Amino acid sequence: MGVGIVVVADRERAERGEYLGMGTNNIAELTAISRGLDLAAELAPDRNRPIRIYSDSNYALGLLGKGWKAKANQELVADLREQLAAFPHVKLVKVAGHAGVDNNERCDELARQAVTSRHNV
Repeated sequence: MGVGIVVVADRERAERGEYLGMGTNNIAELTAISRGLDLAAELAPDRNRPIRIYSDSNYALGLLGKGWKAKANQELVADLREQLAAFPHVKLVKVAGHAGVDNNERCDELARQAVTSRHNV
């Protein structure tokens, strides 16, 4: 399993791909959001600035934005909810997967590269 992250803050852009090992797609989707928040805080430390998280994951967006109850990955979800609480102006945005959305396609590419190489990119 791997994740790809693209963060754009003002005129800065950072990309990361991370190999996570064996696990589920749902774990990868949640982990990607967590790693994206980490990278956003690195790039622009002001946690009061607006942040938009784009994801094609109904699972992650449902758990984090629609109040779905976590039946699996409960610890990961709880940790991520706590992490999100430190960013008061977060908006979750659903994008279509594999539909040509540039940064979403780039995230998929970074994740595939990380899995293929079994290294972070």
